[in-house]
Amino acid sequence: MRIERLTAAALADRLEELAVLRLAVLGEFPFLYSGSAAYEERYLSDLGNLSGGLILAAFERDRMIAAATGAPLDRELDALRDPFTHAGLDPRSIFYFGEVVVLPSHRGQGVGTALLEIGESHVRQADRFATSAFGEIVRSTDHPRRPKTYRMPDAAWRRLGYRLVPDIGGALSWCDAGDREETAKPLRFWIKSLIPSIGA
Repeated sequence: MRIERLTAAALADRLEELAVLRLAVLGEFPFLYSGSAAYEERYLSDLGNLSGGLILAAFERDRMIAAATGAPLDRELDALRDPFTHAGLDPRSIFYFGEVVVLPSHRGQGVGTALLEIGESHVRQADRFATSAFGEIVRSTDHPRRPKTYRMPDAAWRRLGYRLVPDIGGALSWCDAGDREETAKPLRFWIKSLIPSIGA
């Protein structure tokens, strides 16, 4: 497996493949996202051109098997930025990881962990971020589309050094697959300090 940062020409060459991967994974629980390839390609192109934007992709031979995206929180949607601002945190010092998507055939093999760790390394090199963060979609435990085999990834995130911040919450709206209208999905946020501890 190899992991590459996709920028400029490399992103343009892989844009369609990346959009297909994201739609496949984000269509699953808990996202249940119903989107279009055209929208995904526009979103990814904009992110690739954003100052501080980050797109990583993992490949097995030449097949894309996973990807991760992120951006400075002060360049993110108001719905993501405002909860941190209201909690007294400076969004200019926070890097926000959007989605980490891994094909089902490659889950449980450390691919997502590798993407986050490499992403954090890129973020540290920018030398402006004190914290990394991401949002988790909150779905009910009795959700009708929740697979019996689904397991919350909280333990994995804690192993990576993230902690849940119960006092910060938000919401994003989109149309679930099979629905006709957008509905708000609650979010809870996880954060991690990127500043080495004294004596570490």
